[in-house]
Amino acid sequence: MDNKAIRNRVFDERAKIDGTIDKQTGELICDYDVTWLPFGRYVASCEGGYFVTFWSKILY
Repeated sequence: MDNKAIRNRVFDERAKIDGTIDKQTGELICDYDVTWLPFGRYVASCEGGYFVTFWSKILY
């Protein structure tokens, strides 16, 4: 998976839960940034971050 696909997957699964999207207005508060790390990628937002393994499992 490329960075955009990983960003979209994390966004779809976690955005409403972690505060990336405002619950009252539905507006995007901040976006995700994907960074390569050993053995996977780190997806960070202003509310926190997630490690995504090479087999695309999101670790919370």
